[in-house]
Amino acid sequence: MTNIKPIRPKINLEVLSADELESIQSATLELLETVGIRFPSEEALRRFAEHGAQVDADSQIVRLPSDLVKKAISHAPRTYGLAGRVKGVDLLLDGSCSYFGTDGVGVETLDFVTGASRSSTKADVAKMARVADALSSIGFYWPMVSAQDYGHVAPLHEIEASFNNTVKHVQTVTSVDKTLANYAIRMAEVISGDRERMRAAPPLSALICTITPLSQDKEAIEAAMAYAKAGIPVGFMAMPTLGSTAPATTGGALVLGNAELVSAIVLMQLVAPGAPVFYSLCASVMDPQTAGYIVGIPEKYLCNTAGVQLAHDWGVPVLAGSFAMDAPEPATWQLGRDSVYTSLMVAMAGADLAEGLGMIKSSTLLVPEQIIFDDEIYHTHRALVDGVDTSFDGLAMDTIKNVGPGGHFLAQKHTRKHLREIWIPELSHPRMSLGEPPSPDIRQRARDKFDTILREHKPEPLAESVQRELQAILDAAKKEITG
Repeated sequence: MTNIKPIRPKINLEVLSADELESIQSATLELLETVGIRFPSEEALRRFAEHGAQVDADSQIVRLPSDLVKKAISHAPRTYGLAGRVKGVDLLLDGSCSYFGTDGVGVETLDFVTGASRSSTKADVAKMARVADALSSIGFYWPMVSAQDYGHVAPLHEIEASFNNTVKHVQTVTSVDKTLANYAIRMAEVISGDRERMRAAPPLSALICTITPLSQDKEAIEAAMAYAKAGIPVGFMAMPTLGSTAPATTGGALVLGNAELVSAIVLMQLVAPGAPVFYSLCASVMDPQTAGYIVGIPEKYLCNTAGVQLAHDWGVPVLAGSFAMDAPEPATWQLGRDSVYTSLMVAMAGADLAEGLGMIKSSTLLVPEQIIFDDEIYHTHRALVDGVDTSFDGLAMDTIKNVGPGGHFLAQKHTRKHLREIWIPELSHPRMSLGEPPSPDIRQRARDKFDTILREHKPEPLAESVQRELQAILDAAKKEITG
């Protein structure tokens, strides 16, 4: 059975004070107006010029007056829904809870049978979609690895494999040129039934990365405009690296990433006022000794959490980065330490969406059992941020009075009811019956659960007519893109 259990935090976190938030927003507006953002797209430059931005056609740099930024971004909806393809798995982005999704798009996997390292394939995308469909920690699915066996049309095969193997919402992170975007939109229409139903309840959303510092990618920003016009929710992720593509301070990285994201969101509202958009800021740090890429570090945790506040201050939903740490191996002290910070902090900050379950080695390597470890960390956080129940039933005064001094609570109805509601982590506290042999080590227990899901979980299939239509779209895309 497919189920989603979002995080509904009663314990809240803000890493920026009101004055600090205002300082970053003011600096961002100044940066947008005086330095600008590079948009290497004729359509984007034309749209900005039509609305009063200062456009330098030669440098392709757009400078945005503060009034234009504020007016345009005011059209972006704060609340909207992301649909699954069956009832009961829709996500409402209204600030009341956090939905987490898988990480992507890795290029390498440990083979599910042999354990040998190899390039990822479409079959891996499909299998991980089926596992994600079974886990209640997963609210939406990113194709976790790339379908490298399908060349230039791999992004569309990743979408098709996802729709065929999960009923949950699918978010594409690789359909990032206009041609691919238009085929992806057609696939979403097939899943919904028609374009109007797709607009009302989109089963697909898209994520587009900016180019730090202060630039957009031509193909990606034109894909984003196509999504916005079609009503597909489109988000933007800035990935400043402190010390190389961003200043070596968290404040500087936040101003830089914020400017990139806001400029893209403004363009979407100029292209299609009211288009559903979301904001995502995921930082990292350059190792000053080796120039290596570090994500398991306090500066990242602070930037990702501050990004939630910045997005909500602009009045748009946010996708936060979590999990997906540097560690090259699962079930290690390093991974356990680092995975906790981002996933807990962004949930407490109120992120609408968060991605990151299931990958290691800075989001490049798929180890099958890692998603089971992350699922357990997720549910630990879900229970933690629910806080303390101080309702009449939660305080249990009648039960305490019934037991009195020196008694016990084993026979109380209140105990029988609420003890069953306590979530027990299965990996760290395996259940064993008397006489059973000792359980295997924790990594093997995680792998056993993974294998059981693959063997037993069967998501509701797509209708054969829908499968045929998706295949026809893939065939047409292959003919156009690869000849």
